[in-house]
Order: sequence, then structure tokens, then C-alpha cells
Amino acid sequence: MKIRTEVIPGAEISIAGETYLYFGGTSYLGMQTNTRFLELLARHTRRIGSHWGASRIGNVQLDLYQRAENALATWVGSPACLTLSSGFLAARLLADYFSGKGHPCFFGPYCHEALLPPGHSRSRDWDTLIEDVRASLAASPGLNPVVLSDTMGGASRAGPIWDTLSKLPRECILIADDSHGLGITGEAGSGSWKLLAAMGFHELLLCASLGKAMGVAGGVICGSTERLAALQTTPFFQGASPAPPAGLAALTDALKEGLYLDSFRRLISSMQSLWQRIGGFKELQGSPEYPVITFRNSDLAGYLREHQIVITDFEYAAEGGDPSPSRIVISSVHQPGHLDHLADVLLSFERFE
Repeated sequence: MKIRTEVIPGAEISIAGETYLYFGGTSYLGMQTNTRFLELLARHTRRIGSHWGASRIGNVQLDLYQRAENALATWVGSPACLTLSSGFLAARLLADYFSGKGHPCFFGPYCHEALLPPGHSRSRDWDTLIEDVRASLAASPGLNPVVLSDTMGGASRAGPIWDTLSKLPRECILIADDSHGLGITGEAGSGSWKLLAAMGFHELLLCASLGKAMGVAGGVICGSTERLAALQTTPFFQGASPAPPAGLAALTDALKEGLYLDSFRRLISSMQSLWQRIGGFKELQGSPEYPVITFRNSDLAGYLREHQIVITDFEYAAEGGDPSPSRIVISSVHQPGHLDHLADVLLSFERFE
């Protein structure tokens, strides 16, 4: 059932005049409704303007893009960062760039559609992908294979797949989409870069949407200064409008003020408290370290709705693979009472079953 709303929901959503709890979407840190973040965004919109549609290589340039990219690089831990208008565009730029350079490319079983250029297909499973990569290295030892993968689990599970990525041959160039990890995993929520970089791949590039945990329209690519400089020479980058500048300015201030870190800490505390109650519910897949809980029981999805709880429950073709599971998404805006009600309903369903 489709639900239409005129405002972005926080912890609650109004449906036909009734209030439901909302455990869906991707606003993991709650920035879309965070009062202080909205103040920063409004202030910078009034100061800068609503949008900057010129090319990033134009003869007139806004300094704030470089400041935002420097702040992101410091936070993520990468040598450099490059922002774009969306996470989809960031991923597709990398996919098209490397697939057009003659590198053998291999695509994770559940990689997002943005990482999959036309004419390519996902690997059947990780064992097959790793075997194919090793065969490629044996056939062409001087040509580094490129592996493109999300950093979080695909349709069958939720949470990081760092252990799986660690099994890849180190001669790989790894392109990792951290859209569902940036802000909510890794050291102080800084995402997957530091952990993946420590694995010692030939080259690491990380891309991500800034529109999920970070709460602004835009995307980012993290990598070496040299590689990002090369990406800036592509028509793909030069012909696209950049991310809205006020959003990046608000993001820069939010990093400086610790808004993201505070929300990350609240989120982790909420997840740990919730899992202390629901950890024995075997139909649920997830962990106290990641704010997405998945399941495949349509009766449970309906039961939650009957008890005034809305979750993410639709078929998502962009990941490929198996039919999409239902997702319960925890946000830092959820209060203890919201989480207690969710746990009560889940446990009452388990007892009923």
C-alpha cells in the first residue's frame, strides 16, 4: 500500500488523520528533521542562494565546495574527496570510468544499479566473484581487476560485509559504495574508508550518497588526490551541475559542531537497547551495530501496520538479486517510548505465532 505525505516524516507519520510510528526510510541520523541542522541549512540558503547550476570547472567558482570536500576527507580519513549532485551520479561516474579503461570489472551480487553500467551483470555470489577475479589475475597478471560492491549487505541481510570484502585479492581496485554506511558505521560514524584502506588493496575508491545519514542532496567520491583530479577532467563530471551549495555548507558546519557524532551516539545507544529486548526473535536479521532490521514474513509487516507502525515494505529492483525483504529502520530521532512500543509489538507477534 502506498502512503502519500506532504512532509518528511520523523519518528511519526500522519495517515488519514491518525498518527503512526515511522520506522522506514534512510534518515538514519534524523538530519532531515533536526532543528539545528535545518537552521544551518536555512541560514546558508539565505546567504548563498538556492542552487548553483554552473560547471565546477567554470571561470567563476564557489569556494565552499573545496571547504566541504576538505572537511569530508578529514572526517572520512581519505586523502581527498570530490562532491557531486547525487550518490547515484558518483557511483555511475566511477563505474563508467573504469569499465571504459579496459580493466576487467566484477560486480558484487547485490551491488546497487548505480554501480552497474549497461551491458554488465552482477556476479551470482561472492565465491564466484572471487574465483573469477583470481582467474583474471592469472590470465593477465599486469592488469588490476576492478571490483564494484556496496559495503553493506544486499537484499538478503543488513549490515557491513567488510569480512567478505577482505577475502578479495589485494591486487584489486576496490570501488565501494558506502551510501548506507557513511555516518552510521566505522570509527565515530565516519564510514568504511579507514577499515577498507587498512586491507591494502591496489587502490581504493569509496562513493556514497550524502542524502541518507548526512541529510543533504549530493554524493561524494573518496580516493587519492591523483585519481580524483583525473575524474574531474571527464565530461561526466564537467558537464554536471554540482550539489546544492547550501546543503554542503550546512554539512560542513554540522561536522564541525558535532551534530552527526551526537546523533550517531544516540542511534547506537538506541539500537543496543532495542536488541536487548528483541535479540531472541529468530525471524529478524540484523545486529545492535546497524540500524536496519530485515525480515521476510508478510504477516509480520501487516501486523506492524495494524499496530500503528509503518516500515519500509516494497520491492526494490535497484539492488537485484532476491525479492526485497521488509526493513525496520531505526533513527536517532526515535525516543525510548517509540522503541519500547516497537519491541512490544514484535514480541507480541512472536508469542502469537
